[in-house]
Amino acid sequence: MFKINIFILTTVALTLSGCFAKLHTLPEFPTKENQSSVFQKLDDPSDTLVGIAVSGGGSRAATFAAGVLEELAKLQVIDDGKTKSLLETVTHMSSVSGGSLATAYYALNKPQRNVPVFDGSQFSEQYQKFFETFKGDMQKNFEAPAKLRQVLHFRALNPTKAAYTLSELWDDEFLKEKTFSDLYEREKIGDSPRIIFNGTIYNNGRRLAMTTLSPEEFNYDFVGQLENEFNLHFKGISEQGRKNFKANIAEATKQFMPLTFEDLKMNHSTLKISQTVATSSSFPPIIGPVSYQNDNETIHERKYHHVGDGGLFDNLGTESLTSVFLRKIPKDTKSSKRGLIIVIDTSYPFNAGEKALDSNKEGFEVFKNDPSRIVGIMEGRANAYQTLLWHTLRSEDKILPDYKQLQIVILRHVNAEWKDGYSSLPNECKKPEIFSENAKPEEIRAKISVIPTRFTITNECDAKLLFESAKQVVSTQREILDTFFKQKYKIIAF
Repeated sequence: MFKINIFILTTVALTLSGCFAKLHTLPEFPTKENQSSVFQKLDDPSDTLVGIAVSGGGSRAATFAAGVLEELAKLQVIDDGKTKSLLETVTHMSSVSGGSLATAYYALNKPQRNVPVFDGSQFSEQYQKFFETFKGDMQKNFEAPAKLRQVLHFRALNPTKAAYTLSELWDDEFLKEKTFSDLYEREKIGDSPRIIFNGTIYNNGRRLAMTTLSPEEFNYDFVGQLENEFNLHFKGISEQGRKNFKANIAEATKQFMPLTFEDLKMNHSTLKISQTVATSSSFPPIIGPVSYQNDNETIHERKYHHVGDGGLFDNLGTESLTSVFLRKIPKDTKSSKRGLIIVIDTSYPFNAGEKALDSNKEGFEVFKNDPSRIVGIMEGRANAYQTLLWHTLRSEDKILPDYKQLQIVILRHVNAEWKDGYSSLPNECKKPEIFSENAKPEEIRAKISVIPTRFTITNECDAKLLFESAKQVVSTQREILDTFFKQKYKIIAF
């Protein structure tokens, strides 16, 4: 009797804690004879490629991204005498973590291509309603209903199933169980840019590009070009130095090149976009990882691919996008191919919360509101090295296209200036418990920098600060955007 009770108690405990693993099974690829890719390759609509990279940062990132996309939409491009929105020139979007939520929402819910963005000098009714709903949905509290659903479905304490819980919530709210096949249909007719959701494969540390783009479109081997330049310009280096360089470059090449579901021999056409967003956003041991397997592999050959936070590799979402653009844009000043990458960066600043920690002897306090703080610092360091590498290679003018051919504009939520201090604040923030009437610009920037990385915006002031920051940073970068487009377009704004 005692053994039976122990068995029952153990079973109940396992059920309540959700310790049974949940695997996501995808069909084997290819599914048809001579099929080279799950989705047929689509031609670029223009020689001018415009990409948007959306960083991670939970609901903070999703909310800021919604605000930035609205502000970019307000920039009007005059092309052949016709007015269009700058967003109508966007050909690709790449995202990680919380930024993937905003990207998925935009790709699946924005009005169709034939719906005008403007009515005269203002947004059309459809776009005005879209952006209002978009911004409202991104700041919703997903944590509370997720916790409740975890308990009601006997998933409590199971981070793997927490990813599925978030997926279900997002489907109920606005993603409506749309799949990659649904996304591809919108991409094919121009209702959506080409989308890349980024994750990290924990098995091997490789980046996973979850997209309808084929694997070959990411096949840009700049490391090989770097090796060629090395051999050409460093002939006096020792033999041991050459061996070390080649060995390190070989390993770096593998790590830089992303994998896709097709590389893993999986057909992801029926995979829900909500599940993909949850995969990109997974942050163990709180959420995920999401584990995938091929349904046609025998038990002895079966491989489980555990995928999570795309920000571990590149928290800005730029690396996959850059690979695609560099492959399409030859390093040739005579080529008509040009590219612009706009980075929506809501990643956690290095020094966020520094003053509070300076005066707090309980260092663990920082993790109460933002448990991803340690990873955020690691991501920030990785981004710093990535930026250093990028500009070093650009300065050589041998490895990468010059700035006229490929321009990058970074829009950071902490770069808004708030020149007028308190008077520039949204009304929702003009409360004594939030800001004093003597609040200075640096105090406002400090408040924005500590908005936590969670799937909820805890108060209305935070959301309004993010939207106002979006307006300011787009405004300050408008001249650079105008410079890029002036060869073909002319930008005006309302």
